[in-house]
Amino acid sequence: MQTEQNTKLTSAEISQLWTAYYNESLAICIFSHFLNNVEDAEIKSVLNYSFELAQTHIEKLKLIFEKETFPLPVGFKLSEDVDLRAPRLFTDTYYLNFVAQLGSLGLTAYSMAVSFAIRKDINEFFIECLRESTGLHTMTNEILLSKGLYIKSPITPIPNQVDFVKKDGFLKGFFGDVRPLSVVEITNLYANIQRNAIGAATMIGFS
Repeated sequence: MQTEQNTKLTSAEISQLWTAYYNESLAICIFSHFLNNVEDAEIKSVLNYSFELAQTHIEKLKLIFEKETFPLPVGFKLSEDVDLRAPRLFTDTYYLNFVAQLGSLGLTAYSMAVSFAIRKDINEFFIECLRESTGLHTMTNEILLSKGLYIKSPITPIPNQVDFVKKDGFLKGFFGDVRPLSVVEITNLYANIQRNAIGAATMIGFS
């Protein structure tokens, strides 16, 4: 039988719930403005789904906080932080890529939350969020592909044989003898470029 000691929220669970609340409250504000001016029907369907997920998550998080008599975080508020009459800053293509990046970040955040959640109800909540983020990620990629907008990572030649690092110079990177990038390095560069491109466009728009 569980005791009062092990049914209380842990610090790790609180941190993940608190962070999720802020992220979802921000998502509601962002998607509300996007939905107010998006034109493409397929992209609008993705934004609608993302918006509904954020709303559902917020309601579930509120119930958890109320059950624990935990003060409700002061997240972002549509009535205070968004001017729905403001002109659009970005294209529909940006909206789709924004959701794609948000979906990728959601996969990372919720998988971490699952690993930290010990209490059954909290664990189940984050598992469901992770499952939904996976669905959103798949849906977004399918639309990006169908519209010819998905930017794939570089194609590299298939090696003829297994090879091993033979010199410690491999770890020196680009100093001295230049070596080809490894596929791990290419993947990290690809992911960072994708994320930074969206980040830069977002900051320029908001500025």
